[in-house]
Amino acid sequence: MEERSRVAPWAPPRAQLRLAELEAEVGGLGLDEVSRLVDAVLAEHRGRLDEDGVVLYAGTNTMSERARAAHEISLGCRPSMGWPGDKFQTGLEELDVLEVLAPLQIAALMGGEFAEVRLQSATLANLACYSAFTSPGDTIAVLAKTAGGHASHHARGAAGIRGLRVADLPYDAERLDVDHVALPAFLREHRPVLVVVGANLMLFPYDVARVRAACDEVGALLIYDASHVAGLIAGGRFQRPLDEGAHLVTMSTYMSFGGPPGAAVVTRDEDLARQVSAAAYPGLTANYDASRLAPLVLTSAEHAAGGSAYADRCVANAGALAAALNGEGFTVAAAHRGWTVSHHVAVDAATFGGGDEAARLLAEGGVYLSGVRLPGQPSGEPPRGLRIGTQEVTRRGFCPETMREVAILMRRLLIDGHAPAAVRRDAVALRRTIP
Repeated sequence: MEERSRVAPWAPPRAQLRLAELEAEVGGLGLDEVSRLVDAVLAEHRGRLDEDGVVLYAGTNTMSERARAAHEISLGCRPSMGWPGDKFQTGLEELDVLEVLAPLQIAALMGGEFAEVRLQSATLANLACYSAFTSPGDTIAVLAKTAGGHASHHARGAAGIRGLRVADLPYDAERLDVDHVALPAFLREHRPVLVVVGANLMLFPYDVARVRAACDEVGALLIYDASHVAGLIAGGRFQRPLDEGAHLVTMSTYMSFGGPPGAAVVTRDEDLARQVSAAAYPGLTANYDASRLAPLVLTSAEHAAGGSAYADRCVANAGALAAALNGEGFTVAAAHRGWTVSHHVAVDAATFGGGDEAARLLAEGGVYLSGVRLPGQPSGEPPRGLRIGTQEVTRRGFCPETMREVAILMRRLLIDGHAPAAVRRDAVALRRTIP
């Protein structure tokens, strides 16, 4: 009889096997055994990803040494409820400084006036906007899953928790943008309260100004989910969504931004900011992890001082990797548009068993990324593509010349069929040549 997980008996079959295996190994351990196990887990993680891995996952990054050093865990154990000068708790005057610095810096970097920074994830940032501006039963219009729309935009995520009806925006898979010809009639038909653009794969900017013009005709607010591209926006690259007409920007504070886990909502409109703030506190948070603030402040200051150079390196590395992958025989998405102008690259992995299967094989060889649905894929089809982000390897010192070596590692694993163990040795060697 097949074992079922005690942690999550509802998990899918592949997860059931792994969960049951781990439950058998770790169940009933005492304090000393747990301590040794935790030490081993942390050491293994540092070795695999931080020191030896070629990490191309689009949803990750590493903080700078300065920001990591400022991550004071004890701050996260101090409740901080209310505004500086009017809090329930006393003795937090030094934390007040960070609670003022962080929103000022984030707002300035993203081209806004106001920033809510207490939310723990971009999903909660989106939910704060849904809570502030919609009522259950309202309609929001978002990019379809096949166009990269995030789970938090859809009914199975935060939008569903709010009880919203979700309508998929018309999409032009050839241009990798909203279908602007069809958009006005679509909005008149569905009358959404919110329109959300931004996706888990962003190779090219959206025409935000045209979307905003169509939104104005029906009175919809426009949210730009910048979770993946916030670091490029902070560096003045890719696009400036608030300049181009977005009412609000939601964002992750790690990914390309490179700060601690968490999120922000940025706007130029005081009334919108006030409503988001009320949704964030006391709506979605009471106490929050204030230990995020110091590294967030330092990361923001680093972007202000040199973020454009970092953004340029991310984009240059993505372009170099796309060109190298194309030269090594891969089918790189969006060739007709020059592959990418962001830090993202997408590869069609259909001939390698699809994106998820190809990602697992690459991981065995020390290259870490994920599968993704490519724009224009039929709905319900498993992810066909590989999604690559250059933000972490850029921060770790990779340059365009290094990206050619990365493309060769990927070719050896997926096209040449080399043994993953042999490729992994070379991936580790490559990683260790870079300071």
